[in-house]
Amino acid sequence: MYNTGACVCDEVPAAIAECQRAGITVRLVTGDALSTAKFVAYKCGILRSVDDDDSSELALDSRRFNELIRARPGRPVSYRRSPVVP
Repeated sequence: MYNTGACVCDEVPAAIAECQRAGITVRLVTGDALSTAKFVAYKCGILRSVDDDDSSELALDSRRFNELIRARPGRPVSYRRSPVVP
């Protein structure tokens, strides 16, 4: 049982589904625990289940996100509408 108190606005799952249908890979990054990211990603429709182990790159904690962006030097990563370049 997960109870993070995280609320997801009603329109978020539909917006994410629309992005996914358009071929956009939607990811969720949190500064909180990975379990929180997975729970919120599930509620948003990014993950099919909270225990989905095949989705390790869809719900990320900040440590993993930083590892990924630093592994691609010179390649900006879109984050909050502005590029993040390691």
